[in-house]
Amino acid sequence: MFYGLVLTLILLGGAVFLANLSPYKPASQNQFVRAEVLNVNSSQTNDSSQIVEVRILDGVNKGKLVNVPRSYFAGDPNSQRLPKGSDVLLTVQPSNGDQYSFLDRYRITGALTLLLILLGLVFVIGRWRGITASVGLMFTIGILAFFVIPRIINGDAAFATCIEGAFMIATVSIFIAHGLRARTTVAFFSTLITLLLIVGLAAMAVYLTGVTGNPGATVNSEQSISLLQYAPHPIDLTGLFLGGMVIASLGALEDVTTAQAAAVDEIHKASPKLSSLILYKKGLSVGREHIAALINTLAILYVGFALPTILLTVLYNAGQPIAVTINDEVIVEAIVRTVVPSIGILLAVPLSTGLAAYLLPRRHKL
Repeated sequence: MFYGLVLTLILLGGAVFLANLSPYKPASQNQFVRAEVLNVNSSQTNDSSQIVEVRILDGVNKGKLVNVPRSYFAGDPNSQRLPKGSDVLLTVQPSNGDQYSFLDRYRITGALTLLLILLGLVFVIGRWRGITASVGLMFTIGILAFFVIPRIINGDAAFATCIEGAFMIATVSIFIAHGLRARTTVAFFSTLITLLLIVGLAAMAVYLTGVTGNPGATVNSEQSISLLQYAPHPIDLTGLFLGGMVIASLGALEDVTTAQAAAVDEIHKASPKLSSLILYKKGLSVGREHIAALINTLAILYVGFALPTILLTVLYNAGQPIAVTINDEVIVEAIVRTVVPSIGILLAVPLSTGLAAYLLPRRHKL
């Protein structure tokens, strides 16, 4: 309990520090400051702009009141909304008499508030297991932020880097979140084996469908062009697409393998005389219920996140036969991103259940 309290205080302290972290960098040519919105007035010369009165919160002019123009998208009423008291981000041009320009809403504080709510619920509901899961999440984010993303930007093979990152995440996060136990070891090896299968499935999916991760002349072409334009080294978009599927599969995959190993272990503890075959059948019965929920969840999650892109693709192909719209690479990519992880999850259930049913009753004999 003491260690949990210490970890909670560290996380809360870090969140408070980040929430108040100033973006002001006086040594940089491009300077940024936070400001508090005091009042918003419509521009007299432009229907899609506002004059925002703000108080500077950072830098040498902290406390100064300034007026900055802000443009918004007239077709979306939500883009016009700028509540009084909210924080915004301004750019500063010292060489031009400290001229300020509106850049964006300052969203970090709001995002960290949501994160604190999540962590609070994890600690209250999950207790010690929730704390260890949060530590595992921190390691996952660290691996992605300090290993996967920098290596891809620096020109390393995207597919290989994502595979390495996925195996690192699986190795660290499973044992941190679930502890050094026999059932966790079974889940770990089940996850690694299934990840290898997903790597093969992803490569096969690209071969069968011809998707490249670079849709060309479609709604995603601008994003692909920007990625290739701004990256300091060439990025293999196909490898990035493949690697993204592998990493995206990892969360649901860990959920399945740990749940199946735990189910078999608990069944065995309740009835130690059950044979491995009976354990397998009973564990598989639990797994089938898990599959039904997870497959549906994966499809809903991806479609929900990709809904604007899918809608744009349908509009882009307006007037074309339905087969032409479905054949669009963006739509096929959505199908592949859903189907490949789903196949991996389906394979993970009998694999993890079988390993658990065979190994866990024999753990004292190993």
